[in-house]
Amino acid sequence: MLKTRSHSKAGNPIRRPPGSSGGESSSGYASSSGYSSGASSSSNNNGHAESSLMERMARDDDDDDDGLPINNGMTNTNNSPYSPPTPTSAAMEQVRIARIFFGLACLWPLLFLLIPPNSSSSSHVALLSTGMDTMDSASLSQHMHHLEKQTHDKIDRWRSRVSTNVIGNISSKTEFLRREMKSLMRRTDVVGYGPSKPRVAVVVVVPSVPSGPPNNHHVDHAYEEQSLLNGALEAVESIFRTTDRNRIFIVTVIMDGRGKVGTFEAKLGDIDAGRTAHRHGNQVHTHDHHHDYKSETKPKEEKEEGADSIEAHAHSEKIHTIYSHESIGVSASRKEAVQFINILAREHEVAGLKSEEEDLILVFLRCDARLMESDRDGRRTWLDDVTDAIILGPPEEESGIPASLSVAGSNGNPKETTTNAPPKRDEIAQPANAVSFTVYFSSTDPEGNAEIHPPRIGDTLSFDQSLHPIPSTATAQQMSLSNGESYPAPLTTVATALRLETYNAFPASDEQLANHYSADLELSFNLWMCADGIDILGSSLARVVVDPLVLSPYEKAKLPGPLAARIVSSWMSAHEDDAFSDGILHAVAESSAVSWQHKQRNGGDPQPKDHTLSEHRELVDKTQELKHALVRIGSEAKQSSSFPTGLAKKCRPFSWYAQHVHSKLMDFHDWDDVDASMQHAGMSQQQPLSPQKSTEKLFPSQPLSEARMSIIQKASPVKLAYVDASGGHVAHPHKGATDSNGSFGFVHDETALRKNPPPFEFRGDDERDRVCKKGDPNWKMLTEKVFVDLTNHEAAERRAEHGLAKKKRAKIFCLVYTIEKFHDRIPAIRETWGPKCDGFMVASTKTDIKLGTVNIPHEGPEEYNNIWQKVRSMWSYIYDNYYEKYDYFHIGGDDLYLIVENLRLYLESEEIQLASNGGIDLPDGSEDTQTPLFMGRRFAEGGNRDRMFISGGSGYTMNKAALKTLVVDGFPNCFPHMHTFSEDVMVATCLRKMDILPYDTKDEAGGERYMPFQPGHHLTYRPPKNPKDDWYSNYSVDCKWGIDHCAAKSVAFHYIKEDLMKRMHGILYHHC
Repeated sequence: MLKTRSHSKAGNPIRRPPGSSGGESSSGYASSSGYSSGASSSSNNNGHAESSLMERMARDDDDDDDGLPINNGMTNTNNSPYSPPTPTSAAMEQVRIARIFFGLACLWPLLFLLIPPNSSSSSHVALLSTGMDTMDSASLSQHMHHLEKQTHDKIDRWRSRVSTNVIGNISSKTEFLRREMKSLMRRTDVVGYGPSKPRVAVVVVVPSVPSGPPNNHHVDHAYEEQSLLNGALEAVESIFRTTDRNRIFIVTVIMDGRGKVGTFEAKLGDIDAGRTAHRHGNQVHTHDHHHDYKSETKPKEEKEEGADSIEAHAHSEKIHTIYSHESIGVSASRKEAVQFINILAREHEVAGLKSEEEDLILVFLRCDARLMESDRDGRRTWLDDVTDAIILGPPEEESGIPASLSVAGSNGNPKETTTNAPPKRDEIAQPANAVSFTVYFSSTDPEGNAEIHPPRIGDTLSFDQSLHPIPSTATAQQMSLSNGESYPAPLTTVATALRLETYNAFPASDEQLANHYSADLELSFNLWMCADGIDILGSSLARVVVDPLVLSPYEKAKLPGPLAARIVSSWMSAHEDDAFSDGILHAVAESSAVSWQHKQRNGGDPQPKDHTLSEHRELVDKTQELKHALVRIGSEAKQSSSFPTGLAKKCRPFSWYAQHVHSKLMDFHDWDDVDASMQHAGMSQQQPLSPQKSTEKLFPSQPLSEARMSIIQKASPVKLAYVDASGGHVAHPHKGATDSNGSFGFVHDETALRKNPPPFEFRGDDERDRVCKKGDPNWKMLTEKVFVDLTNHEAAERRAEHGLAKKKRAKIFCLVYTIEKFHDRIPAIRETWGPKCDGFMVASTKTDIKLGTVNIPHEGPEEYNNIWQKVRSMWSYIYDNYYEKYDYFHIGGDDLYLIVENLRLYLESEEIQLASNGGIDLPDGSEDTQTPLFMGRRFAEGGNRDRMFISGGSGYTMNKAALKTLVVDGFPNCFPHMHTFSEDVMVATCLRKMDILPYDTKDEAGGERYMPFQPGHHLTYRPPKNPKDDWYSNYSVDCKWGIDHCAAKSVAFHYIKEDLMKRMHGILYHHC
């Protein structure tokens, strides 16, 4: 095991080779010579006690102080001193004493009723008869009253003395015997188990059927059910065949998603009754239905009556079945089984059937595995090897009789001795490790013969970057630490043994982990990050053979995305684990995306209509979509009651596990992030695990202008990692969207329009002629100045498609807001610029999937004077659901026209990349922080350049850092309940409070990229001589006028209704 582990609650793990325990018998079976017939005269003592008690109760008690002290009645009647019994006779002596006092406890009330009248009472009666004639009636009455009171007082004193002494004496003896019984329970050689040889509790979960996805029509559910039941029976039967029955505490079988199955229950009953092969000590035998003995190991002639005979013996119940009619999954089933075991253990302790020092061993055995028999002399079992590996026995020598049993006083009570009492359980630092059993596999040859395939020494189980299980091998260094006797395993296998108290101390128990693999993954993380790890005992008897046909692949080796998200969210929540959580979620999403794409192609689905969407781009899109869904699932899981919380404070970080236990994980991630995380956690690497990233910085061909540098340098870099700000989606602005039925929780498919865009076409020649007419200012601006840079756009697409680009293309999410009344404006957007966005959604007051509109409720009424609350809810919804999938986010009204190709090229430009990286050097793609950028047409409110905002007409664009800052930091604290129409001013105000200012988006010639009006308006507009006389010229910042007002590669225009939208699209994309 590893020598340097932090946060361990039980110290470093104990590595001992099998068979290294003390000199006890390994069988755990009680010796036949444990008791002797050399008993003492306890029966005589008992007879004397009873007669002495009767004499004292009948004795006259005239003394005012109630006479002489009462003897306890247990004095030896013979004159010879009491000799201490021999070690073998002492235990029998105490058994006999227990029987005597059990009888006294039941009979003492009857003895009291037999008390004869005492002498004092007789004297008073005689006195009364002789003096009766000389007394008058008053004196006689007074004297009778005095005698009656005196008589009652004496009776009360006798009763009190009898009760106090007899009951007190019996209570002290009972407590004494209870202590001696507890001492006896520590005697391994007497009862067959104890602190150094504890009993075992085994849990077998039979998972529900079908185990796989519900749409898997190739599964024969009846066959799978029968295979599961047969496998479970074989697993349980193997427990009794390979384990001394005396050391089996309980076998708990959980039937998940089932009621009682008659034949299964009957066969379990046969196993419990000993009608199948089971072990007693070193012998394996069976009983028939009449409980006759049929030895499998002992010759018939050796079976004789006597101490060693196990002929016709009875069995206590050892199997408990729990039926869960509703399927609760493997993790919850295990938890329920352990709760039952804990209750049973406490009841046994209260009843004196288990010592507190006996630390039960807990074994999780999969129902497709059976324990293997010993191939040695049969005197040692798997449980002995496991005990040696995970249990530290008390330091006292348990093979002898404890001192408290061998010394007694003359009155039968234990003497005060100087012998040290056995140490209490909490005084021994027990290891908190586990043993993972070596796994053999069975198969059937063509002739139907079973074959067992052993593993190689050093074989272990681990997982890849998507948390799927993979075979692995222990390193030579790990093997050399114990000469191959034991070595660490990153994951548990089909059978795992650990102390019950170790499991009870685990901080994580997520009941939603439904299959065996996910439950084992959590068990492994608990053991490594919160305890002392997992060992495989290379040459031990802790072995199982697995039938590969019993459990489905889903149950054994699959980790569905939602379960992966829960595990990542709980176990990789520390800051130093960010790189791992992000990388693993990406790998899980990518694996699912590949499967999805394969199904799409094999299913004969048509290729996407957008010819620029390659398979590679489709895969990237789907990966991002699934990754964000996983992030959302993990975020929502934190609200559930069974979700493990606070593991970062209770256990080691996942980065420790990756560095010290599963070092191959270090190859899956960007090392700068991991190295920085380890330095933050105070860790150091002994050697570089991968080539270091080049420290050479990438500088731009042209620096930013002074004005732009002053804008971005005011803002602080923002960590790009997603932060859950939803608060459980219970209140605005994070309450979410509703579906067409008005139910919350709806998540819009923002890629649907891009994958299946409606065609752009004219409805007849009349519409073409009308739309394509020439000569007006709009035509002039769109043909003489503004154009779509399709050449550079298509070149960039080709480079990305063939993997030649240094960076992937920027992904843009486009958000349009409207109300149901203006839904007729949306089809023109869908036919023109909408499909060019990577993600597209229309926020409205009604959800219409075909139209792409989504109802996002907000605080306050639906009215123009409350657009601020509408925008707060819209941006919160975008952040909660799409933040991690996209690089930039653009918002505008339903009369916006966006030239997406120009916008994408601008966002990919050196200028914007430089600005988003702080303005000094260019990003290389490894950055986890970003400078917020708030881009659009800048207006100076009332001409005041200290109060800049971005016009909402043509919309504004934000990068990830700006969106995160606005939603996470801005909305909760910036006018959260104000109702106003000026949402563009409010957004700018909130960002300005966090030093994020509107970025200057002019091109190199000074032309504006974002236009608040139609193209023709900007061509013809001229400001007045005094710019303050017109709001537009007063609000504008350093603008040119006329044809130079618009940038050649303009991005957006406002006030574009349906006809003009189609006209602009026809002109710009050469449809006219």
